[in-house]
Amino acid sequence: MRLRLALLCMAPALLMGAASKDDLRSSLITVEGTVLRVTQAPAEGDLDVLEVILSPSEPGGKEQALLLAPRATLAEVDFQVEQGDKLQARIFPSDQGPAKVPKIRNLTRHTMLRLQGGPGRGGQHGHGGPGSSRQGNGPNG
Repeated sequence: MRLRLALLCMAPALLMGAASKDDLRSSLITVEGTVLRVTQAPAEGDLDVLEVILSPSEPGGKEQALLLAPRATLAEVDFQVEQGDKLQARIFPSDQGPAKVPKIRNLTRHTMLRLQGGPGRGGQHGHGGPGSSRQGNGPNG
């Protein structure tokens, strides 16, 4: 299980190639909205991952598809996403499919999950390490 989670956490970093930390941080944006749909999407390694369709909070915004992790993996770290939940996510926007999500907060359930520890290549990880989740009642999750 930990190996599978570690691989999921490292995959977005490896996909980014040799981009600098500053380039990666500047390409990150924050989106917030309400979950319209939760579906399964095929991914590498014969895994199906959770794809969330988010309706934006701001007027005039467009729906955003977010690619998370396998439902079983999210359940193991006690992170749930259901239709109607309000989410805030840091994403790498993409014109070729769902956005990669290094950090997501479920504002409805007061949970937070890091799917990637930090930008860059290889095993660099931010606070809490790969796949860490944190729960709390405060405004920061």
